[in-house]
Amino acid sequence: QALVVVEAGLEMGWAALTGGKGAFVGMTGFGASAPAPALYQHFGITAEAVASAAQDQLA
Repeated sequence: QALVVVEAGLEMGWAALTGGKGAFVGMTGFGASAPAPALYQHFGITAEAVASAAQDQLA
């Protein structure tokens, strides 16, 4: 079973909800300012990253 959290915001707080299991795809810092597509690419919030995280969880 794969658990992947996708959050356009910070990871903070998700571990409490997931029990520290699974993978996180989202921002790793605070204060970035740019159009959303540029930020998603910069922080790796992409469909490919989500698919890869899920595959890693299933391995």
